[in-house]
Amino acid sequence: MKTTKSLRHALALSSALAIALTTGSLMAADTAKVAKTPKAEAAATDILTYKIALAEDGKTYQVMMKPSVTPKPDISLTGQVTIKAPHDSGFAVTGLTSAVEGANWVEASRVDAPKEDAKSDYISFSFVGLQGASARNYNWEAGKEQVVFSFQNADGCVDGVSLMAKDDAFNAAPNSANTNPGNQFTNLGWGSVSDNHYAGNEGEAISCKK
Repeated sequence: MKTTKSLRHALALSSALAIALTTGSLMAADTAKVAKTPKAEAAATDILTYKIALAEDGKTYQVMMKPSVTPKPDISLTGQVTIKAPHDSGFAVTGLTSAVEGANWVEASRVDAPKEDAKSDYISFSFVGLQGASARNYNWEAGKEQVVFSFQNADGCVDGVSLMAKDDAFNAAPNSANTNPGNQFTNLGWGSVSDNHYAGNEGEAISCKK
């Protein structure tokens, strides 16, 4: 089939444009690969720190969180907090209360004395129920710490209750209980739906008032 000179010219321009766009995309992708090293990617998502502390009443445990970046948009999706309690204390969560409207924190799972640390019980909390406008109710601000939820032990304060650390032996895949106890939080203003924006823990293990 014959083509006219103008049509051949148009086809040539289209081909050149396609090649240019493809080349540009490949170059951009290569640049992104160089710029986003694993270390840089981790730093970009390590935003929200956790802390556990004892309230003034000496019996209520408070879980606090603090972001290093104000999210835009501020849309919190999911979260998990795992604490460790001495196994011989028989720690039993009671009075679990959310400090954030619309966020219903629940005791989601528990593993007592796993082989990775037989002296500790691992208790995980997750929040559910944040939908629509309520997904913004945390009102995160860079550098501002806030209480997210609180709870008590049925038999009073127990020394040594702490947040599970990133490098905890039980925080592995798979672990001996085939669970996923990892601390986690996702906010769309800090990244994608698949990101974990939990950065690490602050503070020390609980020391009860004497």
